[in-house]
Amino acid sequence: MLKNAKVVSFFIAISRILGYIRDFFIAKYFGTSIYTDMFFIAFKMPNSLRRFLGEGAINSSVVPVLSKIEDKDRPKTIWNIIFIFTLILIFISILGVIFSKVLIAIFAAGFLHSSQLPIMNNMTQMIFPYIFFIGLSVLLMGILNTYNHFAIPAFAPALLNISIITSIILLFSKLSNPVYALCIGVIIGGILQLAISCFDFFRLHIPLSLSFKIESSTKEMLKLMSITAIGGGIFQLSSMVDTFLASFMQHGSFSYLFYANRLFQLPFAVFSIALTQSSIVDLSKMDKEELLSSSESLIKLISLISISVTLFFLFFAKDVIVLLFQHGKFNEISVNNTNAALSLMIIGFFFFSQAKILSNIFYAMKDAKTPLKASSISALFSIAASVVFGLMWGFKGLAISMSIAGATNMFALIWYINRKIGNLKFNTFIDLDTIFLFIILMVFSFGLKTVHMHSLIRLSLAVFAYILPFYIFYKKLHLK
Repeated sequence: MLKNAKVVSFFIAISRILGYIRDFFIAKYFGTSIYTDMFFIAFKMPNSLRRFLGEGAINSSVVPVLSKIEDKDRPKTIWNIIFIFTLILIFISILGVIFSKVLIAIFAAGFLHSSQLPIMNNMTQMIFPYIFFIGLSVLLMGILNTYNHFAIPAFAPALLNISIITSIILLFSKLSNPVYALCIGVIIGGILQLAISCFDFFRLHIPLSLSFKIESSTKEMLKLMSITAIGGGIFQLSSMVDTFLASFMQHGSFSYLFYANRLFQLPFAVFSIALTQSSIVDLSKMDKEELLSSSESLIKLISLISISVTLFFLFFAKDVIVLLFQHGKFNEISVNNTNAALSLMIIGFFFFSQAKILSNIFYAMKDAKTPLKASSISALFSIAASVVFGLMWGFKGLAISMSIAGATNMFALIWYINRKIGNLKFNTFIDLDTIFLFIILMVFSFGLKTVHMHSLIRLSLAVFAYILPFYIFYKKLHLK
C-alpha cells in the first residue's frame, strides 16, 4: 500500500513542482489583478467538477467495484462505463458553453455589471470544455489504478502545467488580451492529459467489448458515483459561495486565496491524496476488522505529516511566498495578503487530511452515503462561516471558513465511524509521538525565527530540521 503511495507521491511531486513554475509565470506576468481573478474563477468552473469527480466520486466508485469483478467480466464493464461517461461529459460541456453567463451568475455575480463581463464570458466559454478532457482522464485514472498503474495518472496533471507555461511564453505578447494565453493553455493541457491517459490505458490491452445498454456493474458504479458526486457537489457548493463572495470584494482577493490554496494543495496532494488514492485498492479487499486496523496506521502517519506541514507554513509561509512568487507584478501587498490567507487555511490541513483517510474507510465498504452526510454537514457549516466571516473580514474570513469546513467534516466522519464500524480513540490521532514531534518542531521553529539570516538559508535549515525528526517518528510506525 505504501509502495504505491510512494510512486503516486513522487509523480504528484513532479507535477506540483511544475505547478509552482506555472504559478510563478502567472504571478510574474499578471500579478494579482482583476484579470487573474477572472481567469482563476473561469478555470474554477470546470475544475470544481473535476475536484469532486477526480479525488472523490470516480476513484471511490470505480476502484471498489472493478476490484471485485472477475477478470473475464471486466472488459465489458470498463468499455461500458467509458461509453456512458463520454456521453455525459459531452452533454455537460455543451451546456456550459451555451449557458456561460449563467455560470458567471452562479460563480461570480460580481462581474455581471462589470465592464469586463465580455472578457469574463469569453474566458468561460474557452475554458469550460476542459471538463470533457479531464473528466475522461480521471475515469481512466480510476481504471488504471485498479490494475496498479499509478505513475502516469499521477503525472498527467504535469502536462496541464507545461501547456500553460508554454502558452504564456509563446502567446503573451501576441494576443490582444494576454490573459487568453492562459485559457488556450488550459484546453491544450486537457487534451494532453487525456492523450497520455489513453496511451497508458491502451497498454493494458483490454479487449473491446462495447455494449450500448447500461450494464448492472455500470449501474452500481454510477450509483456510487452519483452519491459521492452529490457529496462532493455539496462541498463544492461551499467553495462556490466563497467564489461568489470574493467576486464582490477588492480586486485581487480571489487571487490571494488562489495562491494560498496552491501552496496548501502541494503537500496535500503529495501526501494526503497520494495515500488516499493508493490505499483504496488494498482497503477495498479487507474485511471490517482488518480495514479499521489498517486505517489506524494511516491515520497516525497522516497526523505526523499534518503536524509537520502545519507548523512549517505557520512559521515560514512568508519566506516561501517571497521566494516563490515575489517577482514581476507580484508585489509586497500580494505577498502579505497571500501569507495571511495561507496562515488561516493551513490550520485546516490536519482536518482535511484525516477526512480523506476516514472517507476511504466507508468507500472501501461501498458505503458512499455516510461520507455524503459528513460532507453535507461540513458544507453547511462552511457556507455559514463564509457568509459571516467573509462579510466581516473579507478574503481572510473565507480562509477561516475553509479550516472550519475541514474540522467539521473530520469530526462528523469520526462520529459515524464510532457509531457504525468501531471505536476510534483520541490517541489514534494524537499520541505521544505526535506530541513529541510537535514540541521538537516548535523549538526548532522559534529558534530559526529569532535568528536574522537570509530567507533562503532559513528555509533550507527549516526543511532539514523538519525532515529529520519526522523521518525518525515515521520509521517507528513500521508501515508497509
